[in-house]
Amino acid sequence: MFNFSSKTYVGKEYKVSDFLTQINATKDVKEDSKKIKSIMFKNVINAQSLNTIEDKDYKNIYIILISLKERNIPKLFVEELDKNILFHTYYIFDFNNEISTMIAYKEIGSTAKIGSKYYIRDFHKQNAIDIPSVNSVKDIYKFILGYEVGIVPRATESPSEYITRVKAINKLNFQMSKTESAIIYETQPKKKFEYNERLRKYKKELVELMRAEE
Repeated sequence: MFNFSSKTYVGKEYKVSDFLTQINATKDVKEDSKKIKSIMFKNVINAQSLNTIEDKDYKNIYIILISLKERNIPKLFVEELDKNILFHTYYIFDFNNEISTMIAYKEIGSTAKIGSKYYIRDFHKQNAIDIPSVNSVKDIYKFILGYEVGIVPRATESPSEYITRVKAINKLNFQMSKTESAIIYETQPKKKFEYNERLRKYKKELVELMRAEE
C-alpha cells in the first residue's frame, strides 16, 4: 500500500446502504454489495494536504478502503459507485490480511467520465510503497495510474496523455499479435514478406511509445 502522508488521512467510515441509496442501485448491484463488510474514505489527497496550488482538473483523489467478507472484488458495485463520485478515485480492497487494488482513469466535469478500463491487481500481501516527491495532485494521480497500469509515465505528459499512450501501446500489441499469427499461417512468400515488414513497423512504433521520455 502507498505511504500517503498523514496529512491526507481522513478515516471516515460509511454504511454500504448509504451508497446504495445514492447510486439508485439495481438488484444486481445490491447483490454484489453483499461482499462488502465496510467502506472507509481513508485518505483525501488535495492541494491543502500537499500545501500546493489547486488544479481545477485534479482537485481531489479519494483513497477508498473496502473491507470484504470474501476474497472476491465487488466490481459491479464499485463501477456503479465510481460513476457517482465527482473526484478521482483509487480503491483498495482488504481481505484476510491481503489487499487488491482497482483504478480507472477518470475525467471530471459536471459528471464523471470513465476514460479507460479498470486496472485490477490480484490479492497480495501488503508492502509499503513510497510516493515520489511531487507537488501536485495531478502528478500523484499519474504516479498511481502508472504503478497500476505497469507502464512508466513520462514526466511531461498529463494523466490524460498518459492513458492515450497506454491505449496506443495496447492497440499495437494487439496488432503485433495478429500479424505474428498471420506470418505463421501465410504460405505466399510475397504476402509473408509484407506481414514481416508490417511487424517491423509496429515494433519500431512500440519502442517509441514505451520510451520513458520523448
